[in-house]
Amino acid sequence: MSVESVLQKALLELTGQTISLTVAGRTDAGVHARGQVVSCEFESRFDEKKMILALASKLPLDVAVWRADIMSAGFNAKRHSIGKRYVYRIYQSLAKDPFSYQTHWHLRRQLNVEAMQAAAQHFVGEHDFESFRSAHCEAEHARRYLWAVDVTSANNLIEIDVRGNAFCHNMIRIIVGTLVEVGLGRLPATSIPLIIDGKDRNLSGRTAPARGLFLEAVYYPDDLTAANIPADACFPRYPVTKEMLQQVCRNVDSES
Repeated sequence: MSVESVLQKALLELTGQTISLTVAGRTDAGVHARGQVVSCEFESRFDEKKMILALASKLPLDVAVWRADIMSAGFNAKRHSIGKRYVYRIYQSLAKDPFSYQTHWHLRRQLNVEAMQAAAQHFVGEHDFESFRSAHCEAEHARRYLWAVDVTSANNLIEIDVRGNAFCHNMIRIIVGTLVEVGLGRLPATSIPLIIDGKDRNLSGRTAPARGLFLEAVYYPDDLTAANIPADACFPRYPVTKEMLQQVCRNVDSES
């Protein structure tokens, strides 16, 4: 069962209502979500804290709701989001780690992290990412704005942190696969602009396995402190308008 269907089932048991869910972003099968956001409308006798506890009693161990808010009427988790943060994790070692093999891409060969970081900076900005999306992507175009792509390492762990306003199907996994090719010395870091300009999926690297990718956060206009968006950034829904900010602000009137 999908996470969406599991959550719908739990809400049905608690409220007796069949509830339609709107998610901030859909993920491929096998991708993890630590910071997914869902919006929905229903009537309930529970306040926010009791709703979290009630859902905990209905959800399986691998699904959790850790925050619930009453939002302004019309709030839409997808339409009102400013952007998202994804993190891809790679574990480097001759032997796999049995505790993380389901959440990391295990690679035996050592990667050149400095070269990967240099290559990653070419993705920052507004580009047509046609070379970095699946042939099955249904988006009208591949123009996206990424304000941060960073590659860091500690011990055996490499993390690729990607933040942007929107993403095409498989886009981050293809970016990661291409950066790994750079890390292995099969592609120079300077080849990334040429691959972007080529607008051809055959020019970029493999699609990294789904298991290493996490949706870490979804950003909304009422709290962008952790997003680290550059002051001069300009992309769809940013800078934030007063009207949009009003739509996402918490509906405190419901508590009075």
